[in-house]
This record gives sequence, structure tokens and C-alpha cells, in this order.
Amino acid sequence: MSAMPPMPAGAGPSLGPQSASFIYQHVHDMSSKRVSTLGYLRKVHEGRVYWFNTVHFSRHDLMRMPYFDPKRLSRRAINFLLLGLSLPPILDAHSTPMEYLRALHALLVEFETFQQVHNPDGNFSSNLVRARLPQMFKRATYTGNKTRRASSANEIGLPIHFSDSSDVKAMTGNLASSATAASAVTSFPNTDSSDLLPGEEYTYLLTPSLPFDPDFFETFVTLCDVLIDCYNRLTGLISSPAVCTTALGELFTKTDAKLRKVMVAGVVRDFEDASRSSAKSEIGGVSRVVLGGLLG
Repeated sequence: MSAMPPMPAGAGPSLGPQSASFIYQHVHDMSSKRVSTLGYLRKVHEGRVYWFNTVHFSRHDLMRMPYFDPKRLSRRAINFLLLGLSLPPILDAHSTPMEYLRALHALLVEFETFQQVHNPDGNFSSNLVRARLPQMFKRATYTGNKTRRASSANEIGLPIHFSDSSDVKAMTGNLASSATAASAVTSFPNTDSSDLLPGEEYTYLLTPSLPFDPDFFETFVTLCDVLIDCYNRLTGLISSPAVCTTALGELFTKTDAKLRKVMVAGVVRDFEDASRSSAKSEIGGVSRVVLGGLLG
């Protein structure tokens, strides 16, 4: 029996039905696991369940963890809010799994960069957020390929007729005086860049102006809901193994790893440390009671 000839250099195995089925199953299994994890973290932050049936953490207990340091919590809440605001456009804009994963991965890369620049461990004043109050209703600049164009009143079906040119002058004069009065009353610094550094630009990450510091717990719970929708959207796009390729599987693995790093890694570590500490404390109390009864 003659031996099979060696495979040429650079030639890899083609993606067969078995590989496609494996990728399909892997994506759906991991997505289901992440949905369950996010739902569980949401319930723990709301104080609705015991941490793995061991310790119940109230809001007061959570605030004593290093992860929930009030000095860092404000910046972390802002970062999570920006991520949550940036996800819905990706959910609605892409109809193929590859495009969807590319956009989601690019957003997470930008968010990772944003967190490195605006680190929750840094010293950020909430006054910088409140100072952007006059800018909260300004239209954000779209950095994608398509550009927005201003529409006139005639284009949207609202004809404007003036009987006399004096009407136009009166209208513009009133608007100018109103704008001057408003600018005189509210003199805030121009921080429309949302505290972005010079040259700091993002394509997928939205950085709108925030007039106040968001509540971390409400923001975290809402972000969990949005990320659950992201995984459900992905499994809906990957409806059969026919659309699964090696590139799609690799991109899913990278994207899932970044999401896990953002939402799971730091939170779970602190919860595990706090649960161990609470368990040791309770066991120590029980031991003292038992030993006291035996020795008494």
C-alpha cells in the first residue's frame, strides 16, 4: 500500500460540512452561555439572587467592594453608558453575520482604546460632565462614509411664504437678539468634544455630551440587556451552518473575548473575593459557637 503524498506547503484543509457545523454549534453554545452569564450578573447587581447560592450582596455590600469604589464608579458608569449607546446602531445596520461581527469587534476595539485613555482609575472630575449641559442637544458629527446634509423646509414639505421682506428682517432680528441674550446668560466652556483629546476620534463609539453622572447600577443592568440583544441578534443571523466559515469563527472568538473582558472578568473576580471573605467570616462565627458549646 503506497503512502499518501504530503500536502503542499501553504495548503490548508477546506472548510467542510463538519467544520461548519462545529463553528455553528460553538457560536450558539457560547452565545447562550454569555446570555445566561449576563442575565445572572444583572440579577446579582439588583440583589435578586445569592452569588452561586452562597452569599447575598445588597447595594450596601456591593459598595464596599474595590470594584465599586465611588471614586472610580462615576467614570466606569460613563464608559458603560457610551458603550450601551453605541451598540443599537450596529444591531440595526448590519444584516449579515460577518458585517455585524466586524462592526461589533471594531466598536469594542475603540471602546478598549477609549478606556485606556479615560481610565476609571484616573482622576476625572464630574464637573467636566456637567459643564457640557448646553451641548447635550447639539447634533453629533457622523464620522462614517455617509454624510448628513441639512434639509430645508421646502424639501420636507413645509412651504414658507413671506408677504413682505420686512417680515424676514423682523424674524432674523428677533432670532439674533434672542441668541445674544441666551449666550450672555449661559457662558459655559466649549466642551463639545466630550472630553476627547486632540486627535482622538472614533467611528463606531458614540461620545455624546452628558449633563450628569449616570447611575452605575442602572447603567450596568441596561448594558447587560443590550448585550443580551447583541448575542441574540448574532444567533439569529447565523441561522444555519451554511453561513459559517473559518473567518467567521475566528472573528466571533475575538469579539466574544473582548466582551468577556469588558463585562465579566473584573466583576466576577471581585465577587469571588467578596464571597470567599464572607464565607470565611460566617464559618468562623459558626466555629466559635460550636466550640463554645463543646467547651462550655
